[in-house]
Amino acid sequence: MDDLTDPPLRPLPARAVRLLERVAAPPRPVAHLRAVHDVAAQLVDRVPRHCPGLEFDSEAVLFGAATHRPRVRCSRPRVTVLAASPRRRRR
Repeated sequence: MDDLTDPPLRPLPARAVRLLERVAAPPRPVAHLRAVHDVAAQLVDRVPRHCPGLEFDSEAVLFGAATHRPRVRCSRPRVTVLAASPRRRRR
């Protein structure tokens, strides 16, 4: 299995492949980027038919989909801020 070409999805832009290889991107994020890029390519193909007057840079959309930073879940515990209780007035 080659994370840049398997399973069969549209190929990533060559610039994106070079970038991912240069940073030695791990397989899981690369697979995510490939899936997102494939869906973005489907949208780029369909948008002109449904919104003929909409102008957009399809190359930028596809490159962005192929290189965006996937959201990473943080394993740090959440910090809860408790509201200070109201001060008692002195009598």
